[in-house]
Amino acid sequence: MQPSLSCQPSTGIHRLMRPRRWLQAAGVAILCTGLTACGGGASEKPEPISDADAVRFLEQASFGPTPQDVAHLQSVGYSQWIDEQYSKTSIQPTHLQTVEASAIARSVTKPDANDVNYSWWTHALQDNTQLRQRVAFALSEIFVVSTNSDLSTQGRMVASYMDMLARDSSSTYRQLLEDVAMHPAMGTYLSHKANRKEDPTTGRVPDENFAREVMQLFSIGLYELNPDGSLKLNNGQPIETYNANDVKGLAKVFTGFSWNWPSTASALAWWKCFWRTSECNDPAQEVSSMMGYTQEHSTSEKQFLGVTVAAQSTPNPQLSLKTALDRLANHPNTAPFISRQLIQRLVTSNPSSSYVNDVATVFRSSGGNLQQVVKAILLHAEARHPSVGPATGKLREPILRITHLMRALPITSDTYAAQAAAGATPYYPLPDTDNPGTALSQTPMRSPSVFNFFRPGYKPPQTELGAQDLVSPEMQLTTETTVIGYANFVANILNYGWGGRWNASTQTNDVRFDLSAFTGLTDQPQQLVDAVSKRLLGNTAPDEVNSEAVAAISAMPNVTATDQRRRVQAAILMMAVSPAFIVQQ
Repeated sequence: MQPSLSCQPSTGIHRLMRPRRWLQAAGVAILCTGLTACGGGASEKPEPISDADAVRFLEQASFGPTPQDVAHLQSVGYSQWIDEQYSKTSIQPTHLQTVEASAIARSVTKPDANDVNYSWWTHALQDNTQLRQRVAFALSEIFVVSTNSDLSTQGRMVASYMDMLARDSSSTYRQLLEDVAMHPAMGTYLSHKANRKEDPTTGRVPDENFAREVMQLFSIGLYELNPDGSLKLNNGQPIETYNANDVKGLAKVFTGFSWNWPSTASALAWWKCFWRTSECNDPAQEVSSMMGYTQEHSTSEKQFLGVTVAAQSTPNPQLSLKTALDRLANHPNTAPFISRQLIQRLVTSNPSSSYVNDVATVFRSSGGNLQQVVKAILLHAEARHPSVGPATGKLREPILRITHLMRALPITSDTYAAQAAAGATPYYPLPDTDNPGTALSQTPMRSPSVFNFFRPGYKPPQTELGAQDLVSPEMQLTTETTVIGYANFVANILNYGWGGRWNASTQTNDVRFDLSAFTGLTDQPQQLVDAVSKRLLGNTAPDEVNSEAVAAISAMPNVTATDQRRRVQAAILMMAVSPAFIVQQ
């Protein structure tokens, strides 16, 4: 196990940790470096694309810029890069294949939440279809399932769900909604798998959990919206989109769906597969869409959102499902509701009404084609030609800061290399990062609830942001503890590596940074800071960050190889905790 670091001033890299400075960086930098709305529609490719512009685009469209990605983007332009990303076939094994391989390597009986971590980080860092994976992550924070639940032991199921999100990143919203609703991971998480019809004799009613969340979180939201995402008002008050009766009616729709009934078990009684008894227990059920069982589907009238599914003499779960999902997909709220959240996850926390309206227009006109929606988001003037101001830009969530760092700087991994050499699926053995004091207060696919790690409408209390009626979802993760925890975490992984087994002889962990590209500059602090900032920011560091970094590094020893590495680590740490890095501009 690696040593823990304190926040006390010390020699080398540790002396750079100043809690007040880092809290200011995480908490108020968004006000200093945010971007104002500038409206307009999708723009043509600017020529030329500067390093800073390329880095900003790749922060939005990938898990972080590599030097190769920056150069390629500059050669082909934004639009062609997006088209290439969607036309590429991933050279990375699927999430499902990866979790199965890591479980075998760990000698465990079945993949679990640990394997989900390994696969998520491996795809974020190595997958060549970066845009698909980045959009899939954005979707995972809207259509939430979490290993912080009964899914903690269901690694194959969650991996299959992640593969589905990546696959549907270029599909239609309507297809995505059905795939989400019928995936056993969602059925398990929001308890509509094996949801039974009402029984007046016993008083049993259908489970309403998924029916409520599919409206509130996955489609139309709580209040009626204008096409630009603003609230519709009646006498100055918002108008609710649904009521308790809508929930009850929609809950009946989601009755009778349960585990896929394998053809090999067709001779069994239906209930044995509905409940997945030992006689009907096939691993393929964990990664196959749920199916409708007429025996448990409600036949009574189903009314919701102004739509009625007439009482059925013969149970027809597929007809009920189609009617419900068609209504949700075509509801006037859905385009602005989903468009705004995707803009928040990719570009800015506070998109202007014109930005939301432009993207929602593409959503509606394309039939919810997510590939076209994402392209409209990334090419919009507010994304590509921002102006300085507090209204736009976003605080980057902690795990996206780390993916950026690990893609911008070369890394090596004993486990990844060993798996590849053996002809097995390679992976990075990176553990959970829940701990707010020593890690990131956030682990991929492990949110504390269906409401994600943070809410899209979160307004930090007692802040200038809140006073200006601006939201900053990621600030919901920001406290004095998490700011120091993030700084310590970055210092630790730079110094000791991360994940896998601790090697007592080398005093390092499995995944390590290769900083050799910068060691030749350690006797020139300004050049070192410039090289690091160019790699991480695409530009020179802001004056305040630059002067403090140069002064701190100049005061550090530079005699031994260890001294040189510490100077490089110090330069990287100063950039990684600076406002210019933690705020996506």
